[in-house]
Formats: sequence, C-alpha cells, structure tokens
Amino acid sequence: MLPIEYKAQNYHEWNQERWDEYFLRLGLPDDEAKRQFFRQVVYDHFEHHNNHYPDFEIEDYEYSLIQLSVSEVREKVRFFPSPDLSEMWGLQYDDFEKRDYPYPIYQEMSKNKTPPFPPIILDSSNLKVNGWRVYGRPIHLIEGTHRTSYLLRMAERNVIGWESKHDFVLLTPKST
Repeated sequence: MLPIEYKAQNYHEWNQERWDEYFLRLGLPDDEAKRQFFRQVVYDHFEHHNNHYPDFEIEDYEYSLIQLSVSEVREKVRFFPSPDLSEMWGLQYDDFEKRDYPYPIYQEMSKNKTPPFPPIILDSSNLKVNGWRVYGRPIHLIEGTHRTSYLLRMAERNVIGWESKHDFVLLTPKST
C-alpha cells in the first residue's frame, strides 16, 4: 500500500495541496519516471491505487521511462481482465473526433499523435491474484486507460502506425 504520509493534504477536496507544494514537501526525486508515477498515481489516485493494489510497495520496484510500439502495447499490456484495451475508450476517441470535443487528452493526442504524458505500466509478475483482483499479464496498466485506448484506436484507424513508439513509465520488481 501507499504510505499515508504520501497522501496529498486535503486529498480530493477543493483546497487540495498543489502538486508543486506536494513535490517539495515530500522531497521527491527529480527522476522523470518516478515523478510521473507520483504525479499520476500517488497524488491523483491515492485511494484508488491502495484499493486495487493492497500488496504494492513503492520500494519494491524500479521505475524507468521506456518506449513501446503500439503493436507491443496490443500484445503485452492489459488492464485487469480486459482482453482489449482499445474497446475501453476507443469508440470515445471516434466520437470526440466527430465533434472535435475539447477533452484535453483527446486534443493533445490528435495533434501530436502520442500521449501528452506517459501511461504507467507494471511488470505484474509479483502481483497476487486476490478475489476480484485479476491483474493484466504480462504487463498491467496502472494508469492511462484513455491514453492507451486512444493509441490503440489511432493505430486501428491508421492515424498512427503500429510500429510507432510512445513513452511509458515501467515499474519492474527489484531483484531479491
């Protein structure tokens, strides 16, 4: 579980601690991969993460920024038992395109052909299946269902190539 001291002050309230203040208060490292993990997962989704990953310990993982092709994402990355990530939000991408919807992630991805910030993925070999928690294998998507679904849908529609490379933050278990 994420330690309670990592929870943002006034979490999910109108006066939640600002990211820059949080970053300084915790003395977080300037490493891009770990900073992205803290920003997207710990700061934004603290309770969600602890609910879905009760056995997760931050110090048990190495954090790295990697690039994967869309075909590698299609073959290896899963979100819980979902067989196809493109089905999660892919049709939303199509709908937003028809209406030029002002959703920032859609707008950024349509313009730049890549996510505006890297989805967070995890080598799930150390995660234990527990009741309803059935993790994606071999790589589990922790954060970024919209971004990852949009990437897959963009490749399905030939907006980007299947071999185009995109940034991801990968968590891998430390050797014991």
